Amino acid sequence: MRNFPASVNLATTLLLTSCAIPTGDGHGSLALPEIPESHFAVHEIPLGQAYAATEINATIFRVEALVSDGNFQYATYYDPSRHIVVARRALSGGAWDLRTLAITANVSDAHNEVVLGLSGDGLLHLSYDHHDSPLRYQHSTGGADWADLGAALPMTGRLETRVTYPSFIPGRHGELFFFYRDGQSGNGRLCLNRYNPATHAWSVMQSPLVEGAGQSSPYWCRPEISADGVLHLAWCWRDSANAATNHDIYYARSHDGGKTWENSAGTVLGVPLTAQSDARVLAIAKGQNLINQCSLATDAQGHPHIAYYCNGPDGVPQYFHLWFDGTQWSTQQVSQRTLTFSLGGIGTLKIPMSRPELAISRSGTAYVITRDAEFGGGLRLYAARPPYAHWQAMDVLAEPLGEWEPTYDLARWQRDGILSLFVLPVKQGNNEIVTDFPPQIARVLELSGLE
Repeated sequence: MRNFPASVNLATTLLLTSCAIPTGDGHGSLALPEIPESHFAVHEIPLGQAYAATEINATIFRVEALVSDGNFQYATYYDPSRHIVVARRALSGGAWDLRTLAITANVSDAHNEVVLGLSGDGLLHLSYDHHDSPLRYQHSTGGADWADLGAALPMTGRLETRVTYPSFIPGRHGELFFFYRDGQSGNGRLCLNRYNPATHAWSVMQSPLVEGAGQSSPYWCRPEISADGVLHLAWCWRDSANAATNHDIYYARSHDGGKTWENSAGTVLGVPLTAQSDARVLAIAKGQNLINQCSLATDAQGHPHIAYYCNGPDGVPQYFHLWFDGTQWSTQQVSQRTLTFSLGGIGTLKIPMSRPELAISRSGTAYVITRDAEFGGGLRLYAARPPYAHWQAMDVLAEPLGEWEPTYDLARWQRDGILSLFVLPVKQGNNEIVTDFPPQIARVLELSGLE
């Protein structure tokens, strides 16, 4: 284990040629006991036929593909005819109510995801079909039909003509946050809007929040709001459209819903955040197979954890866990992979390992959720308890999932302790190549009893 101070000053930090960290610190760290499969239950809930010839229905930045309140869970995806499907089921049991909308998208580009959000006034929000394109956004009318999404609307009218990576993050008091990129790869900015359920209106929080200044683009991990209401954000930078130029991990947090931001040491940062902001927590050089758009999660103490992958000490890409204990940052190698590859090129890429998702249980156990061709291409969890020095691999689903990446229902995990994953086998060709993979059955895979 290697530790870093709460904020690493850009002027004094040397770039690492590898982000490899030993998996143990040699000081009596407790190993994670065996977690037999019988200690947690796996429940599969089929949805319906979904488009699978690209990764569009199974990218990690589909935030959220699944979303729930206390009574219902909602899902969305593109069907084989390119139409958007929205679905709802009662969490108490029963079948999905599937609705096919009169909306189609360019499914040959895997960036053009469809995502959902739920606000505290009971409205369902939908955004879809973006890659440097005008905002496409609708919300339910609040009438008797939950799937009546009304007409397409602007959100705030600011920086809504070149949208990519729309994502909805639920607040702790019914508000809803909308993150998206304005611009393009290597020359973009992260923008943030907030929906107020009391006024039923969106407002600009920060446009932009993170600015590439025409020289780079921020690629953010899934943000999260911790139980104390703090908004946590992590990102890496890319200096061109080529994924090989990804570098460094930055982190910032907001105590007031996105108005003001500080680093993990509590130093207030000017907005927009830039590559010069005092927010870098891990230095990783370009060309080290650092993947963009991974995930962030918080523990019961409100401390941030980040999952990512990049090269290990021998040049093999490995999964890593980076976390802050309130005083310092630490990072550990999670996997022990042997399969090498080079991350590079533009557009969506066919990659043998998925970007990792991350969930932290109430007891502090960290679950890194992956798919890896080296281990059969199914659903694999890595688990570790504090201080996260020893990681155990658990293969939950042996079925090969192609280029599937994990996403889960954040509210269901936080509320019920159930890891509810959207699962769909998909195939993806490099640089937006469409494959001949036929439609597959989308389903929700629920893991309960995780400690």
